[in-house]
Amino acid sequence: MKNLQGLKSTGNWLAIAAFVMVAYQLLYTQTVFWESAIHRIIHLGFSFTVVFLTTITVIAGVKRFLTFLLLLLGIGITVQLILIFPETVGSFTLPPAEAMVAGTLALILCFLLSLWRYGKVFAILTLAGYAYVIFGRGIVPAAIQPPPVSLLRLLSWTAGDIASDWGVYGELVGLMANYVWLFMVFGAFLQAFGGIRFIQHVGALAASKLAGGPAVMSVVTSALVGTVTGVTAANVAITGSFTIPLMKKAGYTKEQAGAIELAASNGGQILPPIMGITAFIMAEFIGMPYIKVAFFAFVPALLYFLTVFLYVQLQAKKAGSTPLVSSISRKEVFLDAPLFLLPFLVLVLLLVQGFSLMYVGFWSIVSVIATGIISSLLRKGARIDWKEAKERLVGGIVAASEMTVLVGLLGAFTAIIEMSGLGYTLGAFALKLSGGNLFALLLLTAVVGLILGTGLPSTAAYVLPATVLAPPIVSLGVPPIAAHLFIFTFAVFSNLTPPIGFGLIVAQRLAGGNYWATAGEALKASFVIFILPFMYIYSPAIILLLDGLSLADIVMQFAIVLTLILSFSCLFSNYSLVKLGLPEKALFILGGAFSLLSIALSSQMQILVVMGAVSCVAGFMLSFRRSKSQPQPA
Repeated sequence: MKNLQGLKSTGNWLAIAAFVMVAYQLLYTQTVFWESAIHRIIHLGFSFTVVFLTTITVIAGVKRFLTFLLLLLGIGITVQLILIFPETVGSFTLPPAEAMVAGTLALILCFLLSLWRYGKVFAILTLAGYAYVIFGRGIVPAAIQPPPVSLLRLLSWTAGDIASDWGVYGELVGLMANYVWLFMVFGAFLQAFGGIRFIQHVGALAASKLAGGPAVMSVVTSALVGTVTGVTAANVAITGSFTIPLMKKAGYTKEQAGAIELAASNGGQILPPIMGITAFIMAEFIGMPYIKVAFFAFVPALLYFLTVFLYVQLQAKKAGSTPLVSSISRKEVFLDAPLFLLPFLVLVLLLVQGFSLMYVGFWSIVSVIATGIISSLLRKGARIDWKEAKERLVGGIVAASEMTVLVGLLGAFTAIIEMSGLGYTLGAFALKLSGGNLFALLLLTAVVGLILGTGLPSTAAYVLPATVLAPPIVSLGVPPIAAHLFIFTFAVFSNLTPPIGFGLIVAQRLAGGNYWATAGEALKASFVIFILPFMYIYSPAIILLLDGLSLADIVMQFAIVLTLILSFSCLFSNYSLVKLGLPEKALFILGGAFSLLSIALSSQMQILVVMGAVSCVAGFMLSFRRSKSQPQPA
């Protein structure tokens, strides 16, 4: 009994720490007390406290005591770094010894907590990065060998230099501290104050009409939010908190629900009119007005979302999902509408007006609280269960804080990639390997972009290969907009590729599914995005570069991509109008293969385009015949 009382007391301390953290984060959005580097230190310190307190509530004995000591260590590190920060900023060589020790201990805490919360993958990857720098010389091939770096210099990159944009306290933790954390907690506030109820009701009504209703809603909502914010992890946090539970209820697996939300949210970064910060940087690189960049990206974005929509519907049909029986009245939906629509409108309108994401996060959360309390006072059916609200809020704060701790570890890994010169080394290595062949150079550029995007923000993942590889691609006769869109797309979509995809981590965490299975489903839902960039080069009509193209050329190039989307969507889902048999599989494989060959050889290979389209249509005709011959359910 005494032990249970202790755990309850710890739970109370957890709630206090969580709400103090929320209060600090909200206050910081309105009044900047100190520079961003100190804010990152405090944010990670709060995250250590919340996550360690969460761990203490579920363990006992010696482990609980040791965890308590680690909690005190995390608080001590934070206080120490704040006190010595002025000395650290003024250092022009290695950071002071106190900063090196405290930063390294913070790195170790991130490592331990990530290992406990997320498993071995990220911990092993980080250790591999350190091993590459320390032991790589003389072991890895000469072309990608790291420079000679001392252990002290390596630790300063990854942990000790707390005032820089790299390492444990770098830009990635800044991303969490400034807005991603707020948007994740925004979802928790929506659940706590009733906003989620309206979406659940709308989802129930949609699911009563369409087998894939909640998932279709996820695609539309996430795409629209994504095009405004342009930040995948924030988009997943904003919309996933209500769409993922609805999709799971409709019959999608945890992995499919997380994958659909991730694919739709990530697609917002390529959806005009607002495509995120990276697109503005790309416009500067090319020397082209941003509105023209958005124009060229419009059709690829539509084709991408068509692919995600097909995945949603095919999975629903394959699972035999039927429209849900709903007892929700339209009057109830109407009365609950302000609980979600008012905060959502505040969020979207402030984003469109160009306010910072911190400012938007603050007023979005305030609007959720205000709307929920007013509705609770006016309507009996909207009264807040404060005990449940507290649990939902604390749960959301814990999830967001766990993400911050993991991002601290990823910050160390990305510092290794950048500071060791691995990014530039890979680019130069790719250029040498291509031997001047355009397709080989594009393939290697895609690989480099995906590797650089492993844990890096989209902007950094774009800038590095764009600087090194865009000029040689353009020198081979590729229009600058096509070359840069190619690099941009792979940089942005590294958010959903393993072994580390920032958006993938958030989606998997919200859905509660297996990390690797969620990644696999996300690749099925968004496969076309790894083909479209090659079409920017070989089928330029896709990005509306129509100079020198006849009407027949334009039709053929669009026929290629539509055949690819239809054929591979059915293959990956193993379903079209019915579950695929061997003949249909063969026809869809031929449809996709002929289309890919027509891209690789030349979009002018019209016979291949026609053969691909005919194979795809034949596959659907066979499926249609079989669907008519099968007994229909009553």
